[in-house]
Amino acid sequence: SENKFTDPAVRKLYAERIAAALKDVSRYEQLGNFTLLPRALSTAEGELTLTLKLRRGEIARRYAAEIEAMYAAARDPGCT
Repeated sequence: SENKFTDPAVRKLYAERIAAALKDVSRYEQLGNFTLLPRALSTAEGELTLTLKLRRGEIARRYAAEIEAMYAAARDPGCT
């Protein structure tokens, strides 16, 4: 179910793992915000090339609402 991707406990688990993985990188390299997607990016959906490189334009188009929501949350911390 898609609800597990918005569950605060699941989000907290990922946030902790991301923080641990990035603990030795400088502040400007840290991850500011993230969104958990209900499925992995794929070549079949056109989000990755056959060599598994990101197709940034396709990802930006397909997930425009999610990306905008992350920027909105960064501008207004009360917005979720």
